[in-house]
Amino acid sequence: MRPDPDLARRLALAEHIQLQWYPSWTSAWLKAVPASAVLESIHREALAEADADPAALVTARRAIVQTFLEDHFSLCTPEDAPYCTFVDGTWRAIDRAEMLACADRLLATARARIVEVEAEEAAERAEAEQGGWLDAVSPSRLADRMIDLDALRRWFTAELWADAEPTWFTNTGPGFTGEPAVVGIDDHVITILWLP
Repeated sequence: MRPDPDLARRLALAEHIQLQWYPSWTSAWLKAVPASAVLESIHREALAEADADPAALVTARRAIVQTFLEDHFSLCTPEDAPYCTFVDGTWRAIDRAEMLACADRLLATARARIVEVEAEEAAERAEAEQGGWLDAVSPSRLADRMIDLDALRRWFTAELWADAEPTWFTNTGPGFTGEPAVVGIDDHVITILWLP
């Protein structure tokens, strides 16, 4: 069997995403892992039984997402990630249009946060320059952090999936007050985009 170059590219992108560092509470976060790192025999059995039944596939993938959140999410995120919120949350399946809307709302909030931090830092630098103490200003809180929201959107909504259409889940809905997140999962990749 020949290696699948699309799959190799997707898994390499997931690994690249895992290596990104994000500003603590300012920006959106994206993490992606190979599904093979999460799948247990019970998941493989459920996927095999789901076969061509869309509802059964959603149920099987929701169970995989829960295992990812319970056993793997904390391994690829910092201590201040919303682990309990996600594990205890209700994850409902959504279609691509709702996923895009959720992701875009999340990224718009992140963009506003980044603009606010940049404005605060610019004001501080201007004051420091005027006062002659520019050399005492700390480096930007955003320096060396992943704040390219266009790349996050592109990776999450398209590049991680090639021609596959994953199953999408979100923890948002009526009355939701926690950290918003969207999860995508197919046979090879599990990814989560969230706003701390």
